[in-house]
Amino acid sequence: MAEAAAQQGLSHRVAAASARDDANNAGVASRDPGPGSRKTGGRRGLRSLAAAVSLPSALVALSFFLAGSSPTAATTVAIVRAGSVASEAVLAVAAWMAWAEGGLHARPAATLLPYAARLCAALAWAPLVLGHGAARAGLACCAAMAAAAVACARGFGAVNPVAGDLAKPAVAWAVLLAVVNYKML
Repeated sequence: MAEAAAQQGLSHRVAAASARDDANNAGVASRDPGPGSRKTGGRRGLRSLAAAVSLPSALVALSFFLAGSSPTAATTVAIVRAGSVASEAVLAVAAWMAWAEGGLHARPAATLLPYAARLCAALAWAPLVLGHGAARAGLACCAAMAAAAVACARGFGAVNPVAGDLAKPAVAWAVLLAVVNYKML
């Protein structure tokens, strides 16, 4: 062993430690799944993230476009539409992070239900306020969005602190949307 180590330029101590590690790990399966499975897992995770973010964001954008708007407040509606879609996208990333940690299955009442309630309220806001002119019902939707976003921040934060922090801008957006909605009264 010493002669082989000398030929490779290794000291005797390094060669002996390497031999001990080889003997200890003999018959033990490696935790490294290999380069092929890492790429597959990463692609699957990226696909699930893309689906988790694009589906709710597209639904919110679609609700705005189908609701229509009055031409007098076109600038306000454009800002509200962009902010609502962005807020939904950030909350979807937070939900995906909680899902990736197993939190949506382990704690559905604290994570999945508030997220679904927030999404339903966000989908209902544009048709109510912009389509039917029901500003008071829009305020109720904003209150539901804010309450559900707070519950999401708490539930996601218990699973993954970063996901909980990502859910907090949705609370701020719901309050800002309520202010804009109040101005529409």
